[in-house]
Amino acid sequence: MDKQKKNLSDRQVTDYTASLWKYKAIPSEEPDPAPEYQPENHTIFAPNIGKFQVIAARVRGKKHKHEGTNCDDWFETENTEGIFISVVSDGAGSKKFSRIGAKAACRTARFFLDTYLKKLLKTRPSLCEDLSKKMTERSFSESAELLANLVQDTMLAAREAVVKAYEDRRLKENYTKVVGRELQLRDFACTLLLTIAVPLQNTNETLIISCQVGDGITAAINTRAKFEEAVTLLGVPDSGQFSGETDFLTSSKFALKENLISRTKLSRKPFDLIFSMTDGVADDYDPNELHLRRLYFDLLANRVLPFPKDLKPSSKDMPTLKVPEPRAYPRIDDSQQRELVPIQYTNELCTENNLSLKQVWDNRELLFAMAQKIPFNENLNPAMRLKEWLDNYTIRGSFDDRTLVILQKGGDKS
Repeated sequence: MDKQKKNLSDRQVTDYTASLWKYKAIPSEEPDPAPEYQPENHTIFAPNIGKFQVIAARVRGKKHKHEGTNCDDWFETENTEGIFISVVSDGAGSKKFSRIGAKAACRTARFFLDTYLKKLLKTRPSLCEDLSKKMTERSFSESAELLANLVQDTMLAAREAVVKAYEDRRLKENYTKVVGRELQLRDFACTLLLTIAVPLQNTNETLIISCQVGDGITAAINTRAKFEEAVTLLGVPDSGQFSGETDFLTSSKFALKENLISRTKLSRKPFDLIFSMTDGVADDYDPNELHLRRLYFDLLANRVLPFPKDLKPSSKDMPTLKVPEPRAYPRIDDSQQRELVPIQYTNELCTENNLSLKQVWDNRELLFAMAQKIPFNENLNPAMRLKEWLDNYTIRGSFDDRTLVILQKGGDKS
């Protein structure tokens, strides 16, 4: 050919493919179906500290909708006497019953951690007070170590729950006929991200302890910090023996507590947002060290998160800039109308105005201007707005299940 083919832009590709996705319902003939959506919204009142908002949602990915298969993600949250618990899991996409493993791991982890955390608070009533002391003090170190051990024990309990889920179903006909053989433990393979957040007394800090097996990301953001210091990663995606391979909770090495120690992270800073997500979201904001700020921006621009009343972005030295119009693609569901859903993208604001993410961080009124172009439904709580956004934002190559759990300090209404 004399003329080379012109490469299509990401925008052109998504514009073309958006209408090609089909919707098929969750298969009714398979056991243990996973509901298509899972939104969750509630408020935590931490004694002597203040209010926190839990905003979470899980949605079935475009590929699962197109093929008529189940969502493999699951999450659970809990408020244990003002201490926040988040558990997120992603079932291995190639394993037929990984959704069952993910659900069993999350539910058991939430129950186990809640139960034993309450016992710990009874036997050591000064726990939260001790955690608020200087990190060099012995009482802080002892209390933090108790929580880290509890987190690791919870991971072990979650793995045992996945093994039990497998053993309970291994020879049952309604399961074996789906795969055409006797079940194996790896059919239930899943990741697990476990996080506890302790708001500290007499300080603006939050202590976070996390443990992670597999991919996905847990991170905390201080929205009032400088751009360079705002994001703290609380775990990095695990990889297996080979490049591109993901570790799963079903691996025998995670039956040993010593293999969880290096995966347990502790951080204590003045955070006001904590994110925990499966790779369906994390991969869209990679590299995470930089682009989790963009995730925060997109949540603001799409009215999932409110603009804090006491946050007044600076506008000095900023010229008048072009505010992009929302992109609207057909909703992928069982409706006949395929309603168009408008979504804002921080990347487009940056591209059209030659802005860096740092410039947006320092001038967040630009995001407010973007948000004004998104219709606001007062009948939807923040979790339902999150669910709508997760289900409808469009990025080239992104079609996996999406789960995002947010803990927001203050939780002001939009």
